[in-house]
Amino acid sequence: MEIRIIYSDIDGTLLKDDHHISPRTREKILELDRSGIPFILVSARMPQGVRLIQRELGNQRPLICYSGGLILDEEQKVIYSRQMDLELAIQVEADLERQCPGLCCNTYGGELWVVKDDQNPWVVREEQITEGKSAVGEVRDMFADAGGIHKFLLMGEPEEIARGEAFLRSEYPKLSVLRSNPYYLEVMDGSVDKAEGVRFLCGRYKIPLSQAAAFGDGENDLGMLCAAGYGFAMGNASEKLKSQVKRTTLSNEEDGIWMVLERIKAPKKAY
Repeated sequence: MEIRIIYSDIDGTLLKDDHHISPRTREKILELDRSGIPFILVSARMPQGVRLIQRELGNQRPLICYSGGLILDEEQKVIYSRQMDLELAIQVEADLERQCPGLCCNTYGGELWVVKDDQNPWVVREEQITEGKSAVGEVRDMFADAGGIHKFLLMGEPEEIARGEAFLRSEYPKLSVLRSNPYYLEVMDGSVDKAEGVRFLCGRYKIPLSQAAAFGDGENDLGMLCAAGYGFAMGNASEKLKSQVKRTTLSNEEDGIWMVLERIKAPKKAY
């Protein structure tokens, strides 16, 4: 495999079920990264949540956040952003409150995470996982200056998520509506996809997509896995996802990323 850049989802892919990176996977990533093969984190998480994992990993590369809706460079400066218009976001939120009251709606934009109730168990759990803190407020007020949001994250039981997904796909067909796991539904501007983030950074590094590798386990990883020349679905991914990509590896618990990276030879000099 001629691989010059690597992209990886975080939850259920790079991280084991204890929410940490295995030592041998981390060691191999850093070995390749130091040799000139960048390892890029790609996540539906907000920047703070992605930086948390980058600190554990120990490299300094651009970050793809909000499933490709926001990209930060090595110095944490915004180099790419795709938002949902604020008025549309306000309308979507109001419709969700009426049609899907069982869902916990979280609104994200840039470095801001806004909720109606920060004591909601779903919010508390997400704060523990990401080590972030939500802010209580109204979308119209909190995102007025930005003029838009990067995503809604809807949390709930699978049957509630399915109801919300069906409603949004029917009423807002131009939005990007994807499940990151059975309990989370990501809602973004229709132009947002992890594949677009991969294309953007490959262009920035002047590396063809055919020489990119990507790893993922969720529905929102499909575009990225298909865009990269070497896309790998994790062993813990759904059978549907695994059937849609050419390559699979072991699960996150079995160090599936490490197994693939062991087959990559470091270049003689950095690109």
